[in-house]
Amino acid sequence: MRKLLTVATVLIGLIGLSAAPANAVDTTKGYDGICTGSDALTGTTVVVDFQELDGNGGTAAPTITRCSPNASPGTARTGIKALQDAGIAVAGTARWGLGFVCRLEGRPAATETIPLSSNPNYKEPCVNTPPAGAYWGYWHADGSGTTWTYSSYGALNRNVVPGGFEGWSFSLNKSATTNPVPGVTPRNPAIP
Repeated sequence: MRKLLTVATVLIGLIGLSAAPANAVDTTKGYDGICTGSDALTGTTVVVDFQELDGNGGTAAPTITRCSPNASPGTARTGIKALQDAGIAVAGTARWGLGFVCRLEGRPAATETIPLSSNPNYKEPCVNTPPAGAYWGYWHADGSGTTWTYSSYGALNRNVVPGGFEGWSFSLNKSATTNPVPGVTPRNPAIP
């Protein structure tokens, strides 16, 4: 009985966290835009591109670009920590925790219909791993060029590159070769 109550509490907590609207970042952490100034080579720029997820009554949700400063330059941070330091709300799954990112800034919400090709009325409960047709793709770039690289590691198991970029792009009904890259060029002007 105690185990059942614990699982129910976790699920209720995840559903409660999912109600946040897009772009409701914690402005006490990080700042808008690409990392600049003293953070240019020690911070990491985080990009969250909602792609085909509706935003506000059918219009696209705005892409979020925020600097994730490193409070202890020279120390390693995971992709999850970079999201948190940028003020981005991140929720994992009940089964795997932050090992699988399920929601960013409350999206997709638990009540939101995601039109999967195989299930047009799908709603993401964030219990198990999100389906291959509707998930947050994880990308990275070192900041010296213009190309994103799809991460072969989860954000909890990958350290960010100081001065680089971390990208999240919602992939809906795409394949491994057609997942959309984030819609921001990953170029850090401070890197020669």
